[in-house]
This record gives sequence, structure tokens and C-alpha cells, in this order.
Amino acid sequence: MIRALRKKFILLASICIFLILAVVLTCINVISYYSGYKESMSLLSYIADHNGRMPDENPNSGDVDFFVSPELRFETRYFSVITDADGNYIDSDNEHIAAVSDAEAAEMYQSVVDGNKSKGVLNLSDRVFLYQVKEISSKEPGENNDYRLILFMDCSNRFHRIRSMLTFSILIGAGCLLMFVLLISVFSRRAVRPFAENYEKQKQFITNAGHELKTPLAIISANTEVIETLHENSEWTQSIRHQVDRLTGLVNDLITIARLDESAERRDAVMTTVDLSALMQNTAADFRTLAEQQQKSFETDIAPSVSVCGNEKTLKELISILLDNAVKYCDDGGSIRAELKQQKHSVSLTVSNTHSEPTDCTRFFDRFYRGDTSHNSEKSGYGIGLSMADTIVRLHKGKITAQQKEQRVSFTVTLPN
Repeated sequence: MIRALRKKFILLASICIFLILAVVLTCINVISYYSGYKESMSLLSYIADHNGRMPDENPNSGDVDFFVSPELRFETRYFSVITDADGNYIDSDNEHIAAVSDAEAAEMYQSVVDGNKSKGVLNLSDRVFLYQVKEISSKEPGENNDYRLILFMDCSNRFHRIRSMLTFSILIGAGCLLMFVLLISVFSRRAVRPFAENYEKQKQFITNAGHELKTPLAIISANTEVIETLHENSEWTQSIRHQVDRLTGLVNDLITIARLDESAERRDAVMTTVDLSALMQNTAADFRTLAEQQQKSFETDIAPSVSVCGNEKTLKELISILLDNAVKYCDDGGSIRAELKQQKHSVSLTVSNTHSEPTDCTRFFDRFYRGDTSHNSEKSGYGIGLSMADTIVRLHKGKITAQQKEQRVSFTVTLPN
């Protein structure tokens, strides 16, 4: 249990730090990409507003919303294509770029014409271009010389830096996550140590107290027998014997569950191949008679030759606990059903019973929890049976769940095959 607690602690802490890193790094990269794209588009619009050519002098930094450096006019690589209103090629200007061939320029121009968008991004092998289309109308009266200016700007270096930043941030994030997991794995022992110590003291107390209680219980039982021998049986001696039997059963269950916890923690239980089908058939036969005596129907659907690697004694105890719980809490005149199915990589064991009252299934496996909160019902038990079942399932590296659906409570155990 302590080992499982450490694993959950490490897992939850790692998930939290992963989500934080993912959100922070995603925001940083999205903002970086958006700001770079916006700044490049602003520069492209500035060139388009000057008829596709960068002015001889750089603009004042306060008049535009992009970064202005002294080398801006010389480091900006762009070219333009002029078409008529229908997209037919008229002329081009590639004076300010040298790394784009005529064929590449024609391909890019055709892509923009076919795409019919006013602006966007073009990826050409290992280069990235932004483009913008500007409609220009003739100012001469009586003339229809409307044409389009398609401006392309090479932003490969800028987007390469953005991609490098993305790669670098992913590596940094992965390194930070790995370092965090290593550190939390080292210090998790210290974090769960107080709980582990309390848990060990609790188990030790239960075991010691159980053994100490056995002696006075045995003496009380022996004295009761002497009283019954010297005097006739009475309702008082019967009550004493009944309460001693109940207390003895509770002590034995507490010692058993403490030992099961220790076995689950140390994983030292003897495991063999168990014929679960036969074990469930034999156990169900005992409870069928009990259910029929209470006018409750009992059905089974047990697949043949289903085997698991486990401890036969504790698996029989698991089935008995689930069937006893189903018979005990089944509605009058209701039905109990036990199923065993072979799945691809596991075995599924389900025990269900009719139960019309709403039930908090999330608390079934809490120790000393009982559905009848008054604890005054005629149903015997101490509220630790299902807790024992949960411990047995954990001992076998399985999973147990409970649910209530359509006035029926079901317990499903999944064991590895």
C-alpha cells in the first residue's frame, strides 16, 4: 500500500508539473509565432502601400508597429508580381531578392492566384514566404486599368528561429520534467514517511490487540460454559455466548486483514495456478441454498476452465465475501447473479444483486462502512468484508469496482490472466 501511495504521489505530481510546463511553453511559442507573423505582415503591408518597393529611407519606429533597424532596407528580401484583375501575369520585380528562380516565382504566383486569398503563408522546400495581395485601381477617368500587386517576402530566418525556439523549449521542458520526476522520486519517501509510520503502527496495534483480546474472550467463553454446566442455559448465557462469538469473529477478521495488507505490501503470498471456475462453482453452491431459504433467486454464468495465478485460499475468501454481501443486502424476493468470464488478457468476475435503495458505491471499500448507517439492522457484519475483498484483489494485482444501475448493485473484479 505504501509503495502504491508513493507511485500515485509521483504520478500526480508529475502530471501537474507536465501540465504546467505544457501550458507555459505552449503560450510562449504561440505568442512568439503570432508576434513574428504579425510583425512580418505589418512590414509586408508597409511595402505594399509603397507600390511594392521599400522606400529609400527607413520609417520612423513610432510610425509603424514593427521593429525598425538601420539595416531594415537591406536585409528585407522580397519580390512582387503584377497581374490584371483576372490574375493574368503582367510584370514582376525581383530586384530585392536573389535566391528565388523564375520557376519558383511562377509556382508561388500561381499558388496565390489559385488559392484566391488576400494574404497567407507559402512553404517552399526549406523556405517560408509571406504574401499579400493588393488591389490597385486606375485613377485615370475612362480607363479600366485595374490590376493586382502580389507581394512576397522571405521570412525563412524568422520562422526558422521560431521553430528552433519550439524545439529548444520542448527539450528544456522534457529535461525539467525528467529532473522533477527524479527529484520527487527521491524525496517522496520522506513525504510519505509519516503516513507509512502511522500505517505500520496501526497494523501492529490491530495485530497485537487482536492477539491480546483472544485470551479474555476464551476465558469468558469458558466461564460461560461452566455457568451453563452448573445452571441451566438461559437467555443471558446465550446472549453472552452470541456476543463472544461476534467479537471473536471481528478480532479474527481484523487480524486477517492486517496480514493481507502485509502480504500485499511485501508481495510474499504463495501463488499457484487456481481453477477459478471450479472454485466459484463450489463456493456459489453453498450460497445458493442460503439464498433459496430466503426466497431469493440465485443464478450463475460461469465459464469453464478459467484459471488464474493466485492464492487459492484468499481467492475463495474473495468470492465468499462478494456472495455473502449479495445475499445479505439483496431485496426480499430479489435475485443474485454470479458471472465469470474469460477475456483477452484478464478474467472478469461479477457478483450482482437487486437493491432498490440508493447506495453510495464510492464508500463500499472503506473499512467499517455499512450501508445501514444506524448499524442496528438485523444484518450481521462489521463493515470490513469488502475492505478485505479490496485488499485481496490488490494482492493479486487486480481491480475491483462497484456500481448501482437500474436498482441493481454490481461488484466487478478484474484479475490478470
